[in-house]
Order: sequence, then C-alpha cells, then structure tokens
Amino acid sequence: MSGINWKGVDLNLLLTFEAIMICRSVSGASERLHLGQPATSYNLKRLRGLLGDPLFERQGNIMVPTQRAHELSPKISAVLTIIREDILLPTLFKPQEYHDKFVIGLSDYAEQVFGPALFDQLLNDCPNSQILFKAIDPSNCESALESGEIDLAIGVFKTLPESLLRTFLYRERHVCLFDNSVLKVKLPISLDDYLATPQMVITANRELSSPVDITLTDMDKKRKVVLGSTRFLTLRHMLIGRRLLCVMAELVGRSAPKGDNVTICEAPIPIPDFDIEMITRRRDSEHPKQKWLTEQVSSIIQQKVRALMKA
Repeated sequence: MSGINWKGVDLNLLLTFEAIMICRSVSGASERLHLGQPATSYNLKRLRGLLGDPLFERQGNIMVPTQRAHELSPKISAVLTIIREDILLPTLFKPQEYHDKFVIGLSDYAEQVFGPALFDQLLNDCPNSQILFKAIDPSNCESALESGEIDLAIGVFKTLPESLLRTFLYRERHVCLFDNSVLKVKLPISLDDYLATPQMVITANRELSSPVDITLTDMDKKRKVVLGSTRFLTLRHMLIGRRLLCVMAELVGRSAPKGDNVTICEAPIPIPDFDIEMITRRRDSEHPKQKWLTEQVSSIIQQKVRALMKA
C-alpha cells in the first residue's frame, strides 16, 4: 500500500473503471465516457499498474471483472457518488430542515426598526432555527464578520476591506422628531423654533455634537444640546411629554408603537441623507445558506421600509 504512487490516481481512472464495469467492454466504455478507445485502454493500463491486478480479462467480446474488481466496484461507486452529488452539485439550502442559528449583526437603529420583521419572517421560514441579534458598530463589525462571529451586518459603513461585500438596501434621511402637544409649533418647524428647543443627539463618543452643528456654525447659528445617548430607542422615548427635539433617522420615527403621537417633520436646515447597507464575507458569498440568508434579509428589510413609508 505504501508503494502506490497516489499522485498517479485521478478521477478519470475511477470513471474508466466504472464505465468498463457497466459496459463490460472497452469500446462501450469509450462511448459512455466520450473518449477515444486508445485513451480508455491507456487509463485501464494505468489502473492495472497502480493496483497490481488485471481487473478485467477479455473473454470474447466481453471484459470479465476479476475478484479484485468486484471488491473495488462498490467502493469506487461510493466515491464517485460523493463527488457527483456532494461535491460537484451545488448543495441546496432547505429552510425547513435548518436546525442551527442565524447570527445577524445590527446597529441599535437597525435592530429597533427591523428586528421584529426579521425575527417573524426568518422563524416562519426556518421553524427549527434560532436567531441571535448581535450589537455591532463600525469599530467591531469588520472583526465580527471576518471571525465568523456573525453571518452578516446591517448598518452604516464607510471604508471596508476587499474581503467584505456591501449591498445597498435603501437611502435614509434625517428628520426632526418632537412632541408637538408640548412644543405647539407651526409645521414644518421654523429655524427659530428649532434653535429655541432643547435638543438631544445620537452619539457614539463623549461629544454632544454632530455634523448638524457644523452646518449651523456655517450659518452663524447654534443650537442647545442637552442630552446625548448611543441608543435611538432611549431618545425616542424621551421625546414624549417633554420640550425636546431630536434630529433622527426617519424610519426610527415611523417605527414607533401605535398611539405614539411624536411629530415627524422636515428639518429647517439641510442634513445629508445616508445609505443603509448589508455587509457579508466575500469568501462565503456563494454558499447556499449564506445566499439564501442575504436574499431573505434584503427582501425583508426593503419590504419593511416600503410599509413604513406608506404608514
């Protein structure tokens, strides 16, 4: 066994063996393999040399298998079946049979807006699965994806390495949110009312400012920021019943529970829109489970966006 030159073994030899075993002739095997008869004879010669057995003996027009060939036949058939069905053919992802978990990285914003819809649809499609929402931000998203800690991520991303793929989902815009039963301002809110109202900001650091303040500085204006938080949901709740205002992503305002009467209106200053994207690993982009998940998540999110914008 140790003297066999394994580098000389290739798939064509196994296919030749199988074809001769089925056809019981070199000419028939050649037709089955779409090879010339000399090539088939050469492959048989190589097999005989590798295995140290004639494998087939000619009796008239028939190639009769040796005992060694009969012993090898089911093993070679099993190897070829694995190659044909499990390696060469693409594996289909069957949601109903999936018994593992999906790990989706979400920003605070994305989890608040899309978490329920993602949970409902994915669990409906994969009733035996588990779903884990993992908090991500630009500082940890790349490492979480590269390590396989998460399957994909939804949020706002800037520069990414070539190993990651980005898929555009939709464009989001900033709006003003406030409880107008408290503010009692004319809509849309004027710049004077906007500046006169204490404000809250989403912040990932210790700074209570945002690009909005740069715009205001260029206009020789200044607002009064009184609270900062990393949590959209916290600020969203803080608006109710208070003389406060927050510039926030529109879908956060539109995804509020029923009975929440917070007002959504255009800001009195220009604020750039931003893109929400899905990030995945390039190396796994063709894996059946990953393809199914990314297509489903993209569809679920885009449907949810359309529904919220109609509300």
